[in-house]
Amino acid sequence: MDRKQFLAVLQAEVATFNSAVSTPNGDWIIKGFIDIAKNIYTISVDTKVISKIMELLLFPELARFAEKHGLKMVLLID
Repeated sequence: MDRKQFLAVLQAEVATFNSAVSTPNGDWIIKGFIDIAKNIYTISVDTKVISKIMELLLFPELARFAEKHGLKMVLLID
């Protein structure tokens, strides 16, 4: 698969990612955090919090995409 083909296939797959993070009517599937005392904390607008949630929800989707297309995921850690 060349770069153009990869980009086209990836863009088509990304279009389906909304279902991994939101309900059909557009609500986020994660509403907050809960601690061991069962206190519930709503999600803040902190970009670090949002990016972590997106990472946790979308990583399995990206892994499925890679496996489906015979690709290997390589994680780079700074």
